[in-house]
Amino acid sequence: MDLTDRQVIFAGVMLLANRMQAAYDARLDGLTLKQWLALTVVNALPQPVPSTAVVAEALGTSHQNVTKLLVSLADKGLVVLEPSPLDRRARQVRVTPAAQDLFATNDQWGDRVLAELFATARPDDLAACRRVLEGMSRVLTGKGLTPEEG
Repeated sequence: MDLTDRQVIFAGVMLLANRMQAAYDARLDGLTLKQWLALTVVNALPQPVPSTAVVAEALGTSHQNVTKLLVSLADKGLVVLEPSPLDRRARQVRVTPAAQDLFATNDQWGDRVLAELFATARPDDLAACRRVLEGMSRVLTGKGLTPEEG
């Protein structure tokens, strides 16, 4: 069976995401890779994050998925979910000192993961990959992979 580059890349993106999740879930102490990503994104947003909808938008996923992730992080004491003073139906999110401690003790983890994953990639490979993934994201959502500069 001869697969086209497009077929291999399409399937490869999904397979690689699954493989990364399986590999790194086993390496993170008490957190899944998706929880780590959600926590990292929440931490990068201005605190407190005004609503879970803002986190869902930043992660490019549903409100339901984000709520599940954030509740699990709250149960671990890494975020606080509380009623928003702007809209009592919404819940604002903020990271806790325990999350900051986790980042401080694992600050090199992300760098090691990236070094491992991209060990064989040349700079021109990375630029081409970024262009392709950026284009795929824009076709699907009209948005790029990173937040637009304000």
